[in-house]
Amino acid sequence: MIRTHQSSIRLCLLAVVSLSLLALADKPKLQSVTLSGTSGLTESSGLAFSSLDANCVWTHNDSGDRARLFCFHTQTGALTGSCDLLSADSVDWESMTSVAATSDRATKLIVADSGDNDAVRANITLYRFDEPAPHKQTRLKPSEYETLRVRFPDGPVDCEAIWHDPTERCVLLLAKGRLPLAAVYRVADEDWGTSQSDPQGDKRAGQRIPNAAQENSRATKYVVTATHIATLALPMATGADRDPASGDVWIASYFQAFCFRRGQHANLVEQLGAVPLAIEMPRLRQIEAIAVDRESNVWVTSEGTPAILQRLATGKLHR
Repeated sequence: MIRTHQSSIRLCLLAVVSLSLLALADKPKLQSVTLSGTSGLTESSGLAFSSLDANCVWTHNDSGDRARLFCFHTQTGALTGSCDLLSADSVDWESMTSVAATSDRATKLIVADSGDNDAVRANITLYRFDEPAPHKQTRLKPSEYETLRVRFPDGPVDCEAIWHDPTERCVLLLAKGRLPLAAVYRVADEDWGTSQSDPQGDKRAGQRIPNAAQENSRATKYVVTATHIATLALPMATGADRDPASGDVWIASYFQAFCFRRGQHANLVEQLGAVPLAIEMPRLRQIEAIAVDRESNVWVTSEGTPAILQRLATGKLHR
């Protein structure tokens, strides 16, 4: 009897150890890398993976920098390239996204000059251009990028997150409010063909910013109005991206990342109306950017120097 009892205990212990090992095996190892090679990246605020090199990721600073992007190797953290948008404004760059290539168009990047903490901007600016070579230093002339001025239908909005939906052919703008609510706005891809850049621009950082009345007195043909399509019960949305493989939408806040599964939803509005899955954020300094790579891994960056690029522990969520 004693031997039988001891054998049972051993079997139970082996079962517990086996289950523990299985649990550990199922939990992916976190991967993080320090982005290095430049002192210019001080507040990583936008993030988008390169379609030209799967091991590279683009990012940019928050307000206070000139209109430029940095490209880093995701495994080593080394700086691989950069891109300057000559003559472009950089009032408060907050987010960026990638637009997938089509049969007649190369992959593009969109950068959003959309930050507005004080709610004083009558419109924001989106820049769109072909993805630069990730291993070169590129300087784009104004003729090499498109400019789209966008106003919100109900007045100024602080927007710190955008993503592109190739199925619905639009870029989505997500508001960052003081209340735990995030309005979602839509700008159609076709709007890029009906708008021109406003030569007077939008100024900040020691320069005058036109108020709404002054801005509205300008020729409105230079500005398109975004369409409000949904309001999410989310606090302080700071970043967003769409999984290119599954269609899942990821939205970042300071403490959690939320995944809106595509599943069998008929459209984006229905998808965003579902209850999201929540993932705890790593303990990094002020996370304001999130991006999904082509293998459905979800990554975030931290503000500050040096910036940290870290993969989220999503487990089997994206499989």
